[in-house]
Amino acid sequence: MTKEESEVIDDGISLGEIAEKLSTTSFWLSFITFLSDISNRIKIVQNQIIGDSLTRFVSLMKSFRESIYIFIYSRIIRAPAFILIILLICSGWMGNSAKDFQQQINGDVEVYLPDGANSTDLLLEVREQDGEGGWSTDIVLLYIHTNNAIDGSSRGSENVTDVSILTQISWIEGDDMNSNAGGYKHGLDRNKSDRGEEDGVVWILSPAQIIKEANSSAKRFNCALEKYQVPNLDPSQCPVTGQTPYDGYSIPDDQDVIDNFVDSAGPLLSNFVRDTNEDGIWDTAVVVIGITFDMDGTDISPRNDPKGKTEENPSGLIQDHRAFIEHTKELLEECGLPLCKKTYSQPLSSINETRMQSILPRNAITVTGLTPVLHDVSDAVYLELVEVMLPLSAVFVALTMIILHRSPKVVVICGTPILFSLLITFGSTVLLDIELTPMIISAGPILVGLGVDYALHLTNRIEENRNDLLDLHAQRMWESERDGHHIEPLDPWDEELYLKSTVAAAETSGHAIMLSALTTIIGFSVLTWSEIVPIRPMRTVGITLLLGIFITFVLSLLMVPALAFILRYRKGRSSATDNLWSKIGKIPLRATWTVLIVSMLVTAFGVYYLEEELGKEITGASSEVPPGLVSYEALAEYSRVFEGGQTNMFIVDATDRGRVNDTAPIRDLPVLDAIERIQVEDIDTVDNTTSISLVTILKSIPVSIPNPVTQDEIYSDTLWGILHSECWDNPTAGPECPFYLLTTRDTMVNVAFDTLSPEVRSMLMNADSGFGETKTLVYVNQPYISLGDAGKLRQTIDERLTGEYCIDGDARRCTAVGMDGVENTLLTGGLPVSLDINSGIHEAQSKTTIYTMLVLLLVMSILFASPRLATFTMIAVGAVVLWQPLLMRLGGGVNVNVFTAMIGTIVFGIGVDDSIHIVDRIKDEKETPGGVSKAVEKTGQTIFETTATTSAGLAAGLFVSIPGLRNFFVLMMLLIILALFTSSILLPSMLVATKRMMHRIKGLPGSWVDDDRVLVEGSVPLDATILESD
Repeated sequence: MTKEESEVIDDGISLGEIAEKLSTTSFWLSFITFLSDISNRIKIVQNQIIGDSLTRFVSLMKSFRESIYIFIYSRIIRAPAFILIILLICSGWMGNSAKDFQQQINGDVEVYLPDGANSTDLLLEVREQDGEGGWSTDIVLLYIHTNNAIDGSSRGSENVTDVSILTQISWIEGDDMNSNAGGYKHGLDRNKSDRGEEDGVVWILSPAQIIKEANSSAKRFNCALEKYQVPNLDPSQCPVTGQTPYDGYSIPDDQDVIDNFVDSAGPLLSNFVRDTNEDGIWDTAVVVIGITFDMDGTDISPRNDPKGKTEENPSGLIQDHRAFIEHTKELLEECGLPLCKKTYSQPLSSINETRMQSILPRNAITVTGLTPVLHDVSDAVYLELVEVMLPLSAVFVALTMIILHRSPKVVVICGTPILFSLLITFGSTVLLDIELTPMIISAGPILVGLGVDYALHLTNRIEENRNDLLDLHAQRMWESERDGHHIEPLDPWDEELYLKSTVAAAETSGHAIMLSALTTIIGFSVLTWSEIVPIRPMRTVGITLLLGIFITFVLSLLMVPALAFILRYRKGRSSATDNLWSKIGKIPLRATWTVLIVSMLVTAFGVYYLEEELGKEITGASSEVPPGLVSYEALAEYSRVFEGGQTNMFIVDATDRGRVNDTAPIRDLPVLDAIERIQVEDIDTVDNTTSISLVTILKSIPVSIPNPVTQDEIYSDTLWGILHSECWDNPTAGPECPFYLLTTRDTMVNVAFDTLSPEVRSMLMNADSGFGETKTLVYVNQPYISLGDAGKLRQTIDERLTGEYCIDGDARRCTAVGMDGVENTLLTGGLPVSLDINSGIHEAQSKTTIYTMLVLLLVMSILFASPRLATFTMIAVGAVVLWQPLLMRLGGGVNVNVFTAMIGTIVFGIGVDDSIHIVDRIKDEKETPGGVSKAVEKTGQTIFETTATTSAGLAAGLFVSIPGLRNFFVLMMLLIILALFTSSILLPSMLVATKRMMHRIKGLPGSWVDDDRVLVEGSVPLDATILESD
């Protein structure tokens, strides 16, 4: 380097001069001196405690490692085909299992429940009643349109409450008309009192069910009167024998009777019917089905176990929620009723016009609900991964490799280990029975990117070493010819030559690959920590990545040398590319302060927008699901039209109250009055909120008291009206009051409850274990709204459900009921769980990034034996993570979702890889100006190639049909490109800046860029650079 060149490098541009002066400020002096002091103290302590033992140990380990590499690679090079055949057989065997990995993807709602959240604990509390109360936490909906919902001239006149429509809905649900039929003909819920043990259905709420409840209530009411020895004015309504199925749980034939029931049940019925075109006809209805959590042993049609017959499942059949959904769809296909066969291709009044193309044509009955939607999303994501992502990713990566290397051989060399690693990874998830979720789609491109990284670094280093050895031999041949001697030319593919090149590459790039794989595995392991990642889907991605990275690392080290040797791969040299990277290698020296200041300014803007962008709500809009997903479109429409869809609940527990008024604890009228007060005053007054409880049902069931002589109706009211009649306090309040003198109010409470059908009791009360029912469930219905608004609603409801306090802060023991011995829980179900998932993802997003950074900082400090280099590496990678908010903002408001929440950890994992390769090469070349420049020139070029190929693989994400996933892959692609800048430019610039500042602080003459020694003057080194021993 000439003096003139050094002056140009040292002086830089005016911005650099300013920064150079700023570098002498107390902050920078303190910061750099602090790092140097730590490094020096560590070295002093090491020398005092260990002395030369550490040096000897490192040298011994290096020799041992070299002998291992020689042993392994000598055998691979001698028989590369044999090694590849063995790996092919293993990969083929694992790949045979990998074809079934879709079955490892769990689409159940359960996997999204955040660990340790109040909503999760309360939801499990509700579900645990299954053994004694049959409560359901999983909901399936049948969304129904009559021909009156058609928007246009072809609109029909069918009303949901027409006899014909209700009869068809009732047949699908199951009633007394078809309960004894076989197969699909007995409907979904043939046994109303089994609490889901036989048919998987715990309860059903629908317009037809409400009418059936009312139609059969007279018989149960009169039978209850006889049971409790109340004089029955109409004993013929409770025959001892000869009861026909048509008198009970079915739709009456008389439309006038139905209309009367509709009038009585208006408030309850309004939750399940809508007039979407405002023509006075109910044209849209919903059937809400509560299903049991455990479907095993029910009579639903099982689905085939993709694994076939195994020891764990000798039948080879599975009964689960997916099987129930398939069973329901098959029933609708087989039922033969007009509603089951009808399909609408015309626009419907309730359809969102902006999404018409994604919705039509639509069946008159659509199976939807959160449970079906999640399963459909799971299936759609799998198809996106297999049919779009992986094929396009492979094509893009292959094209990029060919363009960069000008040889198709590199595609085979790098692509084969990647293909094998994917087969083994996903095959292992099946063989090890690792649970996966739809988020697994993010793992494939990451493994492809890391595989390309490992393979290219090793390939390029082997080729670089081989060319260096060939150049050295050519130089010796020239010298020998000059001296009159003759040396035979060296075969470019001599085994000994290739072995030396491979071992040297393994010692350098292989070592860096091992370090990067180790740090990446440790970094991604943070995703598996349940203490900081409460969301299971994120943990499943972490587990798969740990397994996949290890497999990719091992296969790259074994297969790349073998494939490159068999194919006789030679990397084409480009003088233009080499010259370009030679200039790029000088940027950290010539524009040190410009790079640092620009990076700091961008980082400052990123920090400014950090909370605003990453603090966004998790969205569940149409942009987060595959387009044209019928179940989702129907659920979104139901939420909008019915202002519902999110089924929430809370428990009222009167166990400790005991039997006070000769009724079961939860039947006690004061308890019911308190529940009504909570509903009317505390729940239904909250925006976008309605509720259903025992009280709601009792208010909707009509009963009448006839005159036994004239058969005229003495009194007609609902069950709730009877329990609150003025006659109990004033026997002369009306003509019906003499009837009330025949019994007590407590007895009539029992009569009222026994009038309810077993299905309603299954829905709202726990089973009678001998002491009477002790608990009831209150359902709270809300639409799918923004989580910001939903959070306010939940807070309001929980404040009201808290009452004066919750005992010991336990969300299961609150005092809103206001009675001794009666407690209630806070709200759980769809909305609280969604909010807690949102909170869990945001918490995981920040915690995983911070913990990953700290863990990697500690690990790299140990591996590099230098806290300084580890700190600079983490700063370089951390800068990229802090630039994410800017990209999200510039990208037009990218949503936060379960995919983008993992980006921080993923970028750390991949970004650290690049930085480790740079740092490891700088250590090889020594921390000198020339060493830094050469490291960037050589390793930076390989990092550019791996970044380009990884970005090409991620670019396949631009073609997936799920906008939320596209955002994830675009962000990942841009951040990985920025990681190229921080690892190749920013990180070396920080090293150069510290060298320059220490040079000035020590008062040494000249400029550091003129000094090509590893250590600056002085008796003690200022950094932790490891010197190579001769």
